[in-house]
Amino acid sequence: KQTFQYDQTVDQWFCCDCQAQKIVKYSPFNSISYKKYSPDDPEAYAEIDKIKSCLSNCKLMSNKVMNTQNFGFDRRPLAVFSNNIDGMSQNFDTLLTKLSMLQNQFDLLALTETNINESHKNLYKIPGYTSIFNSKYPNKHKGSGLGIYINEGFTGNIINSLTMICPDIETLFVEISCKGQNFNFGVVYRPPSGNLKTFNHLLENVFNNLSNKTNHSIVCGDFNVNLIKNDCNKMNFENVFYGNCFIPTISLPTHEKPGCDPSCIDNIFVSDVDYVIGSGLLTDVKVSHHYPTVCFYDIIDSTNQSNSGGDDDICSSSHYDYCESHILEFNSKLTHKLSIDEFSADETGFEKFVQCISNTIDECFKVNSETLKKSKRNRIENPWITNGLINSINYKNFLYEKWKKSKNKRNKMGDSELYDRYKKYRKKLRALITSAKNMFYSKKFSNCKGNSKKTWELINELRGKSISKPKCSFLVNGVLVNHRRIIANEFNRYFASVAHDLNENALKSENLPISPVPDFSIFMKNRVNESVFFEPCSTAEVEKIITALENGKASDIPIRVLKNCTSIINPHLTTFYNKFIELGIFPNILKVGQITPVFKKDNKQLFKNYRPVSMLPCF
Repeated sequence: KQTFQYDQTVDQWFCCDCQAQKIVKYSPFNSISYKKYSPDDPEAYAEIDKIKSCLSNCKLMSNKVMNTQNFGFDRRPLAVFSNNIDGMSQNFDTLLTKLSMLQNQFDLLALTETNINESHKNLYKIPGYTSIFNSKYPNKHKGSGLGIYINEGFTGNIINSLTMICPDIETLFVEISCKGQNFNFGVVYRPPSGNLKTFNHLLENVFNNLSNKTNHSIVCGDFNVNLIKNDCNKMNFENVFYGNCFIPTISLPTHEKPGCDPSCIDNIFVSDVDYVIGSGLLTDVKVSHHYPTVCFYDIIDSTNQSNSGGDDDICSSSHYDYCESHILEFNSKLTHKLSIDEFSADETGFEKFVQCISNTIDECFKVNSETLKKSKRNRIENPWITNGLINSINYKNFLYEKWKKSKNKRNKMGDSELYDRYKKYRKKLRALITSAKNMFYSKKFSNCKGNSKKTWELINELRGKSISKPKCSFLVNGVLVNHRRIIANEFNRYFASVAHDLNENALKSENLPISPVPDFSIFMKNRVNESVFFEPCSTAEVEKIITALENGKASDIPIRVLKNCTSIINPHLTTFYNKFIELGIFPNILKVGQITPVFKKDNKQLFKNYRPVSMLPCF
């Protein structure tokens, strides 16, 4: 006989099997509705309606939804990702592989239960992100540690007053800034063995401090309090976040484990629900018993419209694609231009020649910003992540969903054969991902055999010791600035003042004896005429020098492009070089170096934490 069960939330009867398949949602305000003649404040009901709408719109999201332009929204929102990874060493490579399947990048990623210390964070780098980690609790090997990954277009500074680690709670908070807009972002983890009362007290202090700030605040993590289970733990927890005006955006069960009821213990809380335009769980990016939670916050577009520098915005950098087809197009266009243009054999003609090459490079290699947004190269990619691995992940997801459908109220474990098949395949896939990464880097080390420089570059890449790019915003006279020209001028002013400031400090120091600087003329001996003679260079000599250049050498013109067009520019270069030798001049255009600020340590928004690296023109 079929048995039925009544569901009060929707006022319907369901058979037990259907009820077991039905997803239970967290909906504390469903029974509350505004009545026309009620004496209560209608604005309070309007706020409740917003919360109800936010929670009801929380849904399961597949990769197909995530791969639509702007995550399926009209404009690009702030995209937040949060997940209990259950150990970086076990699941990080799998997570990275699954994130590479998404064509859109998240702006902020928060991870709990990393099980690593802050000193090991560089071993777990994600391309296009900077990371901030909080070490695990001392002498605790599992179930501890937090991490935040911040998109390179943002700047994040840790908020020490809100960051803590103790047996009852772990928190990590950063202040995020991008194009003049600041907001607070944090990740929280509650150890199940901790004291819940102490956790609620400490978390209430955190929420209270955030509510006193004028910036938007987003708090995510694994709170280990089930919101779809009606008990006193849930009620006390609700009092903490609702009492401080923080709203949950996740209403679906986030934790599923064989033999256990689904529970909603992971969440993303926001200080202003008006800006939430979507939330949910990623079904295809699951790496542990916890589903990744996502939230889309509509504050990015308004940021772009205000305080934006347009083309002078440091975040809007140019991108170039030096593929084979573009190189062929470049050679064709450059040959045509050099055949119709006339270049006088003097400094003016040489500047015109260099400008002609520079303009042709922009025409052929510069990637349009709209094309770049639609390109698959925007997603997180690692060369060891193959299409075969991605197909295997899709099949693993298929096996999981097949087992999940076999569960019902009578059999919470589902089909044991299906689960065993899924579990074995998951274990095999994890080994395949690790093997693919090891094989890729083993091959790279073999190719570097005998070259110590390349070997150490590869070692530093694996250690995460690569040079980081300058951030979007810098502090100028106490104000965050993202205007490219202002930042460039401030860098120039700082780098030019370093030597002067050192001299000034040295002169003021009483303990440092300074000898008078001798006149330069005492170093100059009598001139010796006709002591040096330069022979005119040939096209063969110029070609030999160009072909001997290393492909990876830093240059204003990519060495690969230069080598491919050697036969085109060689006659012109030889003519110019011989003329300059004859006239005894060095062109001014070759005296101008391109200065690149390289970050050293500490706060990335301060100019003093960068050192200059100069790159002279390759000609």
